[in-house]
Amino acid sequence: GYPEAHNNLGNALRELGKPDDAIASYRKALGLKPDYAKAHNNLGNALRQLGKLDEADDSYQRAIAIRPDFAEALGNYGTLLLGQGRKQEALSCFDKRMELVRGENPTNPDLESFRFITKAKMKHDIEQFRYLESLGTDADRFGKLARTYSELDQEIQWPDNDSAIVPLSEEYRDRIGSSYNRPLHLLETPEIPGSALNQNLNTKSITQNYMGNAPGMTYFDNFLNPEALHALRRFLMESTIWYEFKYPGGYLGAMLADGMACPLLFQIAAELRETFPDIFKHHPLNQLWAYKYDSQLTGINVHADFAAINVNFWITPDSANRNPTNGGLIVHKKEAPLEWSFNVYNKANKRIREFLAEHDSGKMVVPYAENRVVLFNSNLFHETDRLEFKPGYENRRINITMLFGNRGD
Repeated sequence: GYPEAHNNLGNALRELGKPDDAIASYRKALGLKPDYAKAHNNLGNALRQLGKLDEADDSYQRAIAIRPDFAEALGNYGTLLLGQGRKQEALSCFDKRMELVRGENPTNPDLESFRFITKAKMKHDIEQFRYLESLGTDADRFGKLARTYSELDQEIQWPDNDSAIVPLSEEYRDRIGSSYNRPLHLLETPEIPGSALNQNLNTKSITQNYMGNAPGMTYFDNFLNPEALHALRRFLMESTIWYEFKYPGGYLGAMLADGMACPLLFQIAAELRETFPDIFKHHPLNQLWAYKYDSQLTGINVHADFAAINVNFWITPDSANRNPTNGGLIVHKKEAPLEWSFNVYNKANKRIREFLAEHDSGKMVVPYAENRVVLFNSNLFHETDRLEFKPGYENRRINITMLFGNRGD
């Protein structure tokens, strides 16, 4: 008779890759507590995982009706709407979520991303404020912020590891709390007329290469047309959306439901599905994010993603890369076992390395290049190659990842 326990059991079962059992637990929780917004939201997640989109839609709407300020449910519902091609409704959900989480009066002012920081995150924010100041974008404001953060940078007793997480004292939060990890500047990035993709792509050859390179992988250059590439680079250079900083390599992340939702990215995703139907099939866009790297720190460890197709492309100019033979992506030609849970195939670095050593099927090493895209079966283990980029804000390596469909589908 304990609804919270049934809900938590559902979460555990879903983590273990048992969505049907998870759904049964969520329904038990809701039978005991019909107005349990968290359980409605979690039920929606499990239903969406199984492709039961109409039922998932109903669950998310119930969660939001019970709790209109339920930011997590708004983000999940926005992602569902996006996968159904309902882009404007999705954008509305993401905007509402952003206002609740990072607006002037956030529903949770003690969010972890407001209370902690790393040296790498501080360095990035100072560089971005100075960059915006140099563009004349609200120059006085961003110049003042750059000076305030620089003073704080000198006062904090940083550990040796630039990616180590440090708590912000009440005094420091008073000084930067209204600006830290907030959407101070969001560059509007609408769809562009015509196509965002390069219209000279040899779609037949690319598709054949993907299908012939089992279990599915290829890469090619000149992915976007120049207008789309320039607009996307401006969006990710200027928008203050780099809120995720708790990664071992010190890189920063911008997530779909937390600032990355923009019409141009949605246009690119839709055109990918239209241009390469034999690769993307019925798989909707389920997630996207961007990572931005410091020139001196490391990239992402070996992992796999919960999706069917992974799209990874780079937008930083080639002039920033000191070594054109690396800096890209390594894709191992061995799929993660379907019975492995998310926490294993996404985070258990040692176990993954042992598995790959035992099942060495080779790998595809893709060197970094501006406007180069890598398409691969998302169940394949992959990792960032060694980075050798120049210092400076404009030289930071930026990659964008899009995930389509569900793992095992």
